Amino acid sequence: MIKSLLLIFILFTTYCSANTDTELFLLEAVKVGEKVQEISQGTSLVEKLPLIEALSKEYKVDSVAFDILMQELSVYYSFAGQYKEVLISNDRSSNENTYTLDDLTQFEVKGAIHQILKKAETHQIVMINEAHDRSQHRVLTYRLLDGLWKQGFRYIAAESLNNNASKQIKNGYITSKAGYYTQEPIFANLILKAKEMGFEIISYDNYKPRNSNTIEERETNAALSIKEKIFDKNPKAKVLIHVGYAHISEDKWLASKLKTIIGLETLTVDQTTRIEQSNELYEHPTYTMAAKNRKIKTPFIFYNNEKIWSSNPNKWDISVFWPRTTYQQGRPSWAALGRSQHNVTPSDCKDNFPCMFEVFKFNHADEVPIDRIIVSSSKDKKSVFLSKGDNIIVITGSDGKLITKTTISG
Repeated sequence: MIKSLLLIFILFTTYCSANTDTELFLLEAVKVGEKVQEISQGTSLVEKLPLIEALSKEYKVDSVAFDILMQELSVYYSFAGQYKEVLISNDRSSNENTYTLDDLTQFEVKGAIHQILKKAETHQIVMINEAHDRSQHRVLTYRLLDGLWKQGFRYIAAESLNNNASKQIKNGYITSKAGYYTQEPIFANLILKAKEMGFEIISYDNYKPRNSNTIEERETNAALSIKEKIFDKNPKAKVLIHVGYAHISEDKWLASKLKTIIGLETLTVDQTTRIEQSNELYEHPTYTMAAKNRKIKTPFIFYNNEKIWSSNPNKWDISVFWPRTTYQQGRPSWAALGRSQHNVTPSDCKDNFPCMFEVFKFNHADEVPIDRIIVSSSKDKKSVFLSKGDNIIVITGSDGKLITKTTISG
């Protein structure tokens, strides 16, 4: 139940607004969390997904509960490498957009990585956000690591990490106890790469006790923890902070608290307000317009005369757009992380569908896989990504039991 309550708090602080009925949300969230726990306790990921899918049908008429279930289901889809299902589940609880197209006629498109690194040269803190079900957003941070290291950044902090996370990042792998969202393979790869490069891994979100469980308390505690763990020891430190949604906001959220408590301006980068959906009806029209430029293959920004466009300049500095996802061998192209791709064989599931393919370096009991996908049927063409050296591919069936285990060189 602890994980369910943690997720409820994350969902609440992420999505709440002045118009949110707080009491209704929390009551529904607890009820839904208890139900999910009840039906899925002791199940594997491949078993859990259809259970939550079935439960969502029961709550279809309860808009608050259904939205919470779709958020949770979407996160589990991301854990399973099912990006198309992430997009679909997002749209299932969405309304057709009523947003106005932003005027970007005076701006040109430029690569996001280079422009963020240029801006980072004059900052000690860079903060990048994500939608927690969009593993794509972790790829931007992953790609920035090399450039930021060259600029002297030596710390990476992440909202997802538990207090003892640094002890859960062992030689060549990250354990399932390191954090909640780090159970998703791309997030695990991000933290592993940072660790291997020499970044100090900082957890901060639950370091100090909470009494009121308010946004104000959470953000203040987070800023105090970052100050204590990093800047009290090294005032000239440079830190990359990876967070969810509104924590980059420079009004009442973490970015503003860092400025107040530490006295430093944060370079804030948003990826969550102009994003891809499964259907253009649910997209912000600015994203739909921007994604029509088929020549763009990497994350990009809009730029004009040394100014980078922001969807909300009072809250964050830079808005990043991702090209519409293209797929190779059933996988998003952005998920490769420079790794080789290996087609999986549905017949290896032994007709036990859906089955799950996980890629490990060591296959320790507590090891988070470096890749994971689900194969739904004998006609489902999928692939996994392999790192250099030996890769252990573990296949489990719809009952969560082991089917086979093989070693393949990447």
